[in-house]
Amino acid sequence: MENNSFEIYYKEGLKSGISIEEAAEKLSQLLKISLNKAELMITATDRVVKSGLSNEQAEKYYTVLSRIGLQVSVQQSRPQKVMEQVDVTEPTVPLEEDVTEPTIPQAEDDTPQSVISASNSTHYDHAVDAKKPIQLMFKGKGFEYFKIWIVNIFLTILTLGIYSAWAKVRNKQYFYGNTFIDGNSFNYTAKPLAILKGRLIAVGLFIVYAVINQFIPIVGLILFLILMAFLPWIIIRSLAFNARNSVFRNIRFNFTGTVGDAVKAFLLWPLLMLPTLGLILPFVWYKQSRFFVNHSAYGTTGFNIHATVKDYYKIFFIFLGSIILLVVAMSILIAAIGIDQNNPAAMMPVMAITGSLSLLVYLFMFAFLAAALGNLYFNTTTLDEHGFTSTLKTRNIAWIYFSNTLAIAFSLGLLIPWAQVRMTAYRLSCLQLNVVDSLDAFIAAEEEQVSALGEQIGDVFDMEFSVI
Repeated sequence: MENNSFEIYYKEGLKSGISIEEAAEKLSQLLKISLNKAELMITATDRVVKSGLSNEQAEKYYTVLSRIGLQVSVQQSRPQKVMEQVDVTEPTVPLEEDVTEPTIPQAEDDTPQSVISASNSTHYDHAVDAKKPIQLMFKGKGFEYFKIWIVNIFLTILTLGIYSAWAKVRNKQYFYGNTFIDGNSFNYTAKPLAILKGRLIAVGLFIVYAVINQFIPIVGLILFLILMAFLPWIIIRSLAFNARNSVFRNIRFNFTGTVGDAVKAFLLWPLLMLPTLGLILPFVWYKQSRFFVNHSAYGTTGFNIHATVKDYYKIFFIFLGSIILLVVAMSILIAAIGIDQNNPAAMMPVMAITGSLSLLVYLFMFAFLAAALGNLYFNTTTLDEHGFTSTLKTRNIAWIYFSNTLAIAFSLGLLIPWAQVRMTAYRLSCLQLNVVDSLDAFIAAEEEQVSALGEQIGDVFDMEFSVI
């Protein structure tokens, strides 16, 4: 007989960084109730929200409510008289009694992004079965990072660029050290001298190419093609360097891609962009995502991405269709106004208005692209049995893009650190790691397996490559 003696207890309100409005929106859509009722449920803390559950049902309720942002816990059901004592006087709405397997809500948005997420649900059912969703957190502060950033710039200028290697390490260490999973932060262990060596090689090659190209263009072109042929090798070295210098709980990440894989992902497929008029771009995204994820590992456990080409084409055609509609709408608007296009004075106000509107719409669409690709990337990525949940929203990213741009422009660049911290904090606030069983058990198993691997760390090239 199944033991239905578990309950979901809601005590301390919402998780840090989650607003009542955001949580209420998700909860109302999950339970098909009004926003007011959802807000009442959220504000009525220190109570049992669901009882009489089996262990499996309780874990699923815990997963869903935690993803929404509620700080809930699973515990053994208490006697009925104790249950009555914790009843709240505020009007509350119980979780639907007939819901035994709550549906995991997707990231809601005012764009087609939610449709895309839903279409990919078959790829990441692991999120439903996750035993423990762990929210990633970023604890960095804008002014705190500004002090590091401004010193880095000053010393880099003073040393004619030599200090840039130390600056990179300091920046990385700050962002890694302020990124937390389950109370543990990441660590970046690269040595500045190793980075400087790679940069000196790169700068030396560029100077040789620039000089030869200036005096003997034909030879310069040949040299450029030779350097391009080395690009896949540079990409491999760079990814391996950054992975092996990224550490979480004393276990290093790893990258095992080959030059052949990099050639196909970054040279062969992109070469088809021109003959296909750009329509192969989603396929390139797909191949590059698989290249990054499927060759990455945490210790001895590899990552895997389960997204399909179809998923990327859905995002691409929504983006492309929106751009086409924008161009058509602007053309119709100008034609409807009926202003003489040969009269510059009359056209200036119209162009100013349409130009401003176009920039805003373009900004919004690129924010949609960032959110949709980011969600697809993480929601379809697994690490053994563990998975991720990403809930980036187009409107939030668009606002951050817009306000960050204004802040940087009006501060003459001094608010760049604040903008970087702000974007990082938002991205991580929308990312959860769904751990099956226990993260501690997984870490312990990895520590045993990687102990004999040693620390064979690449010592050159630290360039950044990313697909999101």
